[in-house]
Amino acid sequence: MRKLYSFLAALCVTVAAAAQTMNVYQGHVITTIPVASASDMVFSDGGATLTVMGNTFNTADVDQIVVDQTESATATLAVTYSDDETWVTVSGDVAPLLSVTVNGGHVTVLAAPTLAEEVNYVLTGSCSAGSFYMDGEYKSTLTLNDVYLTNPDSAAVWVENGKRINVVVPEGTTSTFVDGAGAGILQKAAFFINGHAEFSGAGTFNVQGNVRHAYASDEYTILGSDFGSFNVMSSANDGIHVEQYFQMDGGYVSVENVQGDGIDVSITNDVTDEYNGQVFINGGDLSLYVTTDDTKGLKCDSAMTITGGTIDAKVQGDGCKGFSVGTDLLISQAEGNTTYITMDVSGSTYAKDTVDESKCRGIKVKGNYTLAGGTISMNVTGSKAKGISIDGTYTYTGGTTNVVPE
Repeated sequence: MRKLYSFLAALCVTVAAAAQTMNVYQGHVITTIPVASASDMVFSDGGATLTVMGNTFNTADVDQIVVDQTESATATLAVTYSDDETWVTVSGDVAPLLSVTVNGGHVTVLAAPTLAEEVNYVLTGSCSAGSFYMDGEYKSTLTLNDVYLTNPDSAAVWVENGKRINVVVPEGTTSTFVDGAGAGILQKAAFFINGHAEFSGAGTFNVQGNVRHAYASDEYTILGSDFGSFNVMSSANDGIHVEQYFQMDGGYVSVENVQGDGIDVSITNDVTDEYNGQVFINGGDLSLYVTTDDTKGLKCDSAMTITGGTIDAKVQGDGCKGFSVGTDLLISQAEGNTTYITMDVSGSTYAKDTVDESKCRGIKVKGNYTLAGGTISMNVTGSKAKGISIDGTYTYTGGTTNVVPE
């Protein structure tokens, strides 16, 4: 204790030095405090506790305090993964409101209900037995900075926070996530977000789901116009499973080696949710390769609207569908955009049971279908297979297609 007092006394002398940070080590969690705040340090309980910048440390739990010349970040929690040791660095301004647990390569962060500012959670490094779990009640940013996570026991990333989650994949980075069995029915995907996920950044995002879906969100998912690459390498069920709505404004999405649908968008339990069960494709390149019976390349429970972008769907299997639309389908070409859809669908009839069977279709629409622009090139083969089947009305106002509804 005497050494700690002496160190802190000497530290106060250096407060005037520029860009100095006091790093408080407790286990594998480092709390960063700007040295300028050192003058606010208070000892209490006979020296058993140290309080600075709203953080209270049990001095017996402090492994070391290191001062360096870096500038302390604000509203940031950074995780550096490795198979040897995983470290968490949290800025002192938000540390009092974040409960952090590090167990080997598994990191859990619980934000207090009183947290009222956006925290940037930055993941980097590689770990063959690691994960990131976060829960809270305020919107946040999740930055994926060249991180490779495999979790043999559950999801690699599990964000339970039900607010807007800004997922940033910086340009020039590649991040990969792989899951494993262990969490039972609670485990929805290798990368799961319970909230509104908005992807940005020109980097590469790879995901592999060995248990259920590869990627899933319980509310909408948006891929921004500046987004890079989103690659589903494989999944035991749907490649991308989204509730509420899925919107693609740009980027490149590849889905392959899946046992379920390529992209499946379902209606939430709250039927008043905006755009519930819908798909919007406004730009970018979408590649779907699905080879399992009775599955769909792109499926939604409500309407599908395509105004731009390139879609290449290869769907093979009895009873399969290229597009399956729960209500109405609109394909158009917005000004300054190009809409180009190629589809190769093959398969025979799939018998679900003795009375219910599913026939192979390029596009199946349960409502109305309007073609107002763009180019569609479709090849559909197989016994009783059809190019386009609609239950409602077909309206043509523009565009080019080699297949019309029958």
